[in-house]
Amino acid sequence: MPLPTLVRWALAALVLSSPAVAAAQQAKPLDPANMDTTCSACENFYQYANGGWIGRSTIPGDRPMWGSFHELQDQNFAALRQVLDQAAANRRSASDPNLRKLGLFYGSCMDSARVEQAGLRPLAGELGRIAAVRTRPQVQSAMARLQQRQVNPGFLFHSTPDAKQSGRTIAEISQAGLGMPDRDYYLKPDSASETLRQEYVAHVGRMLRLAGEDSASAARSGGAVMTMETALAKASMTLEAQRDPEAIYHLTDIADLRRAAPAIVWPAYFKDRGVAVPAQVNLAQPDFIRALDSLLASAPVADWRAYLRWHLLAASAPALSSAFAEESFRFNSTVLQGVKEMQPRWRRCLEATDNAVGEILGQAYVRKHFTPDAKTRALEMVRNIQAEFRGRLGALTWMSPATKAKAYRKLDAIGNKIGYPERWRDYSRLELQDQPYVLNLHRANAFEARRDLAKVNRPTDRSEWGMTPPTVNASYNPLFNHITFPAGIMQPPFFDPKADDAVNYGGMGAVIGHEITHGFDDEGRQFDAEGNLSGWWDSSDTRAFSGRAQVLERQAGGFVAVDTMRVNGKLTLGENIADLGGLLIAHGAYRRSLEGKSEPAPIEGLTGDQRFFLAWAQIWRSTIRPEFARMLVTVDPHGPAAYRTNGPVSNIPAFAQAFGCKAGEPMARKESERVQIW
Repeated sequence: MPLPTLVRWALAALVLSSPAVAAAQQAKPLDPANMDTTCSACENFYQYANGGWIGRSTIPGDRPMWGSFHELQDQNFAALRQVLDQAAANRRSASDPNLRKLGLFYGSCMDSARVEQAGLRPLAGELGRIAAVRTRPQVQSAMARLQQRQVNPGFLFHSTPDAKQSGRTIAEISQAGLGMPDRDYYLKPDSASETLRQEYVAHVGRMLRLAGEDSASAARSGGAVMTMETALAKASMTLEAQRDPEAIYHLTDIADLRRAAPAIVWPAYFKDRGVAVPAQVNLAQPDFIRALDSLLASAPVADWRAYLRWHLLAASAPALSSAFAEESFRFNSTVLQGVKEMQPRWRRCLEATDNAVGEILGQAYVRKHFTPDAKTRALEMVRNIQAEFRGRLGALTWMSPATKAKAYRKLDAIGNKIGYPERWRDYSRLELQDQPYVLNLHRANAFEARRDLAKVNRPTDRSEWGMTPPTVNASYNPLFNHITFPAGIMQPPFFDPKADDAVNYGGMGAVIGHEITHGFDDEGRQFDAEGNLSGWWDSSDTRAFSGRAQVLERQAGGFVAVDTMRVNGKLTLGENIADLGGLLIAHGAYRRSLEGKSEPAPIEGLTGDQRFFLAWAQIWRSTIRPEFARMLVTVDPHGPAAYRTNGPVSNIPAFAQAFGCKAGEPMARKESERVQIW
């Protein structure tokens, strides 16, 4: 499902995120046992750095991929589980209302007997309302009601900072309504995609049969769902096109919105969503809303009932009885990602709890696992990396003094969110009960939907976090001009106070550099110091930047990710700019830290520079199922692990010098082929 604009931009992040906590046994920040020294570092640095680990690692049956991030999760989930088990045991007696909510949500998820006993009954009311739909206005009303529970048929209606006046928050309408991961799944003409579409129609039919439809009706409904979603997919903007912030900014008043989508009775829709009619909305993808409006006016109401029923079931299935959960897993995890086994219930419930009430769980995490000293150390490294970036800006020969002055201002204005929020989210209006899990899930979703829309027409709250504290990830948000480093990432293998500087700069330093560089990648560079989308670059500087970026785009497009599928250079451009820039900046900061000192003695036979680059490479060690790799090539703006390692270093002369690589070797591009932007 496409993401809201703010969420999509906030995910200018290091990786796909997961919660984790510190544990007694932590990964070494650099482990020589992971290396494969039979492979030349100059031929394939990823294999050289990680081949030993790859050779002895297998993907667990319940995962689509396995790597350093997942090892950290497995080592650390046990501590969060203890917090949640205790909260669930005390959910009826806890005096702290937040801990009671934590226990009620997790406890209802873990109560598998109650979930099985309830079956589909908790959804009887919603399914009955959908079954009663007979008119197009009733279709619209049913759609709005589902959207209130963050089931998003049709489109998304949510809040976002105004991209050109980021100090205010406005409403946005954006494309959604697909049951498969991306528009390409509906439109690609190859035989594998056609087979997948047939699997999807069969999956929809099976779910509807589980909900009580007979086989013939379920088959017809599955075909109707595919027809409607294909029409929406054809009108959907590609992920690559959405990387242009100007292309998804169309501030529209209500009169123009009515003209764009006359079949939707907008005042009634806003009333159903519980908000006043906004003066303006950002219509992110106008062609999409026009296509949806056409469907609302023309598609049979019976098809709309099937579509709405399907989306309610699809969103709720993981929280329903085993027949629904297993069918959802079969398609979404086994067919799409190659996963063989469902994760243990406690893990699924832990992740759902982090998603629903993550800042309650985060408070418990921070109290036990994050110290003020850790925050101080992280802030010190952030400042060192920013200082290095400032120095590199000054040395750029392709950027004019006028644009540099504004770039300095933006760099200096970057806000740092480290560890956990200064002000925790208020959950006092979230009402959870001792009831079947799916009802608590819908209550949590409805709370979040209301909380989100309550921001409309208010000043933007730049203190808000887009990640929970236990998350192992980092991000940059161009609308806030903020970088975020949750407590969960500030531990080995990313940062270890006991490790040498080379390893910490190659790990956490490069992560920090990566996020700062996102403020100056192909998308982030279009936002100014205040987070406003504005033309602050001289045209000659824009051309110079674009020329360099195109080289990086071509390099990525030459890398085979899986089968014959190559990395999408346009989709991954922002991440590739951030990887290269972050690594260069972190290495410069590391070298600056050695000024006035003698070169550090080799450790385990490796020089400081070698350890720096190896620390970066070993962060990315992973193995992946081919089905999941194919999905990521289609939808993920991050490149595969091997490219994230080899791509940047092949452009860095300091890497070639550290490992004695000759120009023209795979990991040492010739000077005429290299590119550096920042």
